[in-house]
Amino acid sequence: MKKYWPDVLIILLLLFSAPVFFYKLGESSLGSFDEAWYGDIARNILKTGDFLHLSWNGDAYIDHPPAGFWLIAISEKILGSNELAVRFIPAFLGLLSMVVLFLLGKEFFNSRIVGFASALALPSSFWFLFRARSGNLDVILTFFFLLTIYLAVKASKEKKFLLPWSVSLSFLFLTKTLIPITLIPPLIIIFWKTKYSIKEFFGPGVLFILIVGGWLINQLIYSPNFLSHYLGIGLPGVDVKTDFQANFLLIKEYLHSGIGKWFWPGILGIFGGVFFRRKSFIILAAFFFSFLIPAIFSHKVHIWHLIPLHPILILAFFGFGFSLMEKLKINRIIVGVVLIAVSIYFSGMQIRQAWFQFINIPAFISDEAILSKEVSKYSEPFYIDGDFQQTAIFYSGKIVKKLSHGEILAKFAGDEKFLLITKQDGLELVKQYKDKYEILKTDRDKFLILKK
Repeated sequence: MKKYWPDVLIILLLLFSAPVFFYKLGESSLGSFDEAWYGDIARNILKTGDFLHLSWNGDAYIDHPPAGFWLIAISEKILGSNELAVRFIPAFLGLLSMVVLFLLGKEFFNSRIVGFASALALPSSFWFLFRARSGNLDVILTFFFLLTIYLAVKASKEKKFLLPWSVSLSFLFLTKTLIPITLIPPLIIIFWKTKYSIKEFFGPGVLFILIVGGWLINQLIYSPNFLSHYLGIGLPGVDVKTDFQANFLLIKEYLHSGIGKWFWPGILGIFGGVFFRRKSFIILAAFFFSFLIPAIFSHKVHIWHLIPLHPILILAFFGFGFSLMEKLKINRIIVGVVLIAVSIYFSGMQIRQAWFQFINIPAFISDEAILSKEVSKYSEPFYIDGDFQQTAIFYSGKIVKKLSHGEILAKFAGDEKFLLITKQDGLELVKQYKDKYEILKTDRDKFLILKK
């Protein structure tokens, strides 16, 4: 066990980063996209006991596979249906991503220093940290990308890691739609010319097919339009006639803004590392380009879609720096001091900025959350006049329909008793029916009214 003690100590040091992931995590209301939405989908798994067929607002939900929602549902089962529970899993896996990145750096470059410096820098990536502190799937996906790559590298050397790798790969494919396919080129490189025969991949392959294939077949049977919807979500806005140059510049801007000061060093690591002819750099570059190229064909890529590239860029930079100084035969102690100093310096600047921008900020309880919680006390149907359906559903626990102004007038002209959250213009719209409704509660610019 002696040889593992340095790893244990480094992992313990990394865990001291927990406050940036968990501090004030559950103090503010969930936003409609994606937190309240995903939180309610996960809660419905607990309500129905059906972990294969996701649902939201009374309808089937088939935008994404279920693995991320399973994990959030487990969190809600333990912590309750609240803000902390919805955000806990992304935050926890964000912290664990640091550990996996450390192990991956050590495995790729045979250096704990590269792994430690990379892991230390990861939470300073603005959008990685921001999405790790919100209830969505992006950091869950990033974690399974890193874990699958790490277990693949281990499995290429030791057969006992093949089944764990297969399980991680299955969870990766069950977290988001088609994007895990981008990992295929790096996996081919990792397993190229290994000592295994095709027969030895039979067990892991069957396990993957049973888990992922079984889920896909079930969805095709259960939802006739599943495949077209799945491809539409997985390939958003992909078009061969797209403006590649505009997409490329937008992706560059998103990646630069998302990762901050690590962008150009990471690009240097991706391109410069190839000259060392080291397999680890080829794997990192293969994943970078395999992930990036499909995005250039889409005009619907958003800044958070690129988060899985953040740890890859950071690892490529520190691996490049280590390899360069190793090539120059610089003393390893000096190499370690330089890499860790660079990591601490730039990470400190960015985490300090993030700390005051979206971590140590006053708690915010939204008017939508306050009024929707009040709605949960009533049995009447619930309608809203505004773009906060997801929040209204999560906090009220009800089926919620958004109404246009014309539909609101029609509802007030009828005999149905119902609840409505609206603004001042909505009240003005139905002032002719003022004897037919009661204002139950107000908050900021919104009103909860009961149509009698």
